Amino acid sequence: MTDTLVEVRNLTKYFFEQDSFLDQLMGDDPVAIKAVDGLDFDIERGETLGLVGESGCGKSTTGETLLRLQEPTDGAVTFDGENIYEMSRAELKTFRRNAGIVFQDPFSSLDPRMTIGETVKQPLDVHDWPYGEDHERPKSELRKERVKDLLNRVGLSGDQFDRYPHEFSGGQRQRVGIARALALDPEFVVLDEPTSALDVSVQAQILNLLNELQDEFGLTYLLISHDLSVIRHICDRVAVMYLGEIVEIAPSSDVFSDPQHPYTEALLESVPRVNTDERDRDVETLTGDVPSPRNPPSGCRFRTRCPSIIPPTDVDLSQELYRAVVTVRDRIRDRDIDVEGARELADGDNPKAVVDRLLERVLDGDITRQPQHEQRVRDALRAAIEDDWEGAEERLSVYQSVCEQVTPVLQDGRTHRAACHLREQPDHIEADIDELGRNVPQEADD
Repeated sequence: MTDTLVEVRNLTKYFFEQDSFLDQLMGDDPVAIKAVDGLDFDIERGETLGLVGESGCGKSTTGETLLRLQEPTDGAVTFDGENIYEMSRAELKTFRRNAGIVFQDPFSSLDPRMTIGETVKQPLDVHDWPYGEDHERPKSELRKERVKDLLNRVGLSGDQFDRYPHEFSGGQRQRVGIARALALDPEFVVLDEPTSALDVSVQAQILNLLNELQDEFGLTYLLISHDLSVIRHICDRVAVMYLGEIVEIAPSSDVFSDPQHPYTEALLESVPRVNTDERDRDVETLTGDVPSPRNPPSGCRFRTRCPSIIPPTDVDLSQELYRAVVTVRDRIRDRDIDVEGARELADGDNPKAVVDRLLERVLDGDITRQPQHEQRVRDALRAAIEDDWEGAEERLSVYQSVCEQVTPVLQDGRTHRAACHLREQPDHIEADIDELGRNVPQEADD
């Protein structure tokens, strides 16, 4: 039976633009930036959960909101049975003794005007450690002794107590940050990309140190990283995050040996191989840009870049051509078609010539062998050059995928869960799919 230390339910954090008093006077509506959007996961006592994803997907915001360094928009985080968002001021102070954080940048996370001894001692001063008044020696002596012990434990020297951060290398500064996080003997620590600013050899030293400290002090970690090699080295389980949502969560060995979500597969495919047999391997990178969290895609948020998007049953196009047609439709929806540029290239205003030029520029692939689909795309582009954008969208509506109509979710009751329509989904999601009349290929992931 597992012992859950941290439970995260529907954790949501939005940042808002156009929400100032002046914006309200001007009648502007606030615009939500959905940094973290409804996360659900648990962290078991003594384990290391890795949170991995591209830069900007909301990993660091998750860690900060989970510790209530930022206030959530919605959701609950339960630590050892207590919801931290419902804690009083006194209860929150007690929680902060049990939860620490190591920041990403070892240079900006330390105050250059404080010695490293003062930096590590600061949490002890704030929380009046050691607690109570019945002590044989002055608290100042006990605190200084505690700091020196911590510095020695993280691979520095207690004699460096009075030195300043600028006198240390990046790896040494990160050790100071780790000592500060451990000052109050916490049970849970968020590691926010603790090795990303360090050299490879120093990264290994810090990771080994974190492993040793976890065994010695019985720590529980949430390790945030975009480096899959770091995740594989230290994590028991891995949660893969994309655009504010978790798309896959499983034991580390399962994620690396049998990824279930196309995004996870793409991340693993991008990892360089050390095997010389694969020196000529072509790395298939993801196409397109990460959508804006101001207006994330409907349905599966990864669908705009997914190499395995599910076409309707009556669309007989290859995955490559289907993706190309869907991209044209999305560009029409976003009014991202340069009609005037095509007119200039066509050297005239002949609609057919303009459509020919647009087809060359916006469709990535040869669709001439599929006359029915080619005609649909041409009709849509013709409507666009006539400024009938809604009509253009309607002509390509037959290419709408189940991936954009129904939002996939993580399955319940499984050790390996993936939010993807290529995998088995809960009954209520399957019912929504059936209503759309789509035959989605299913694969069990357990």
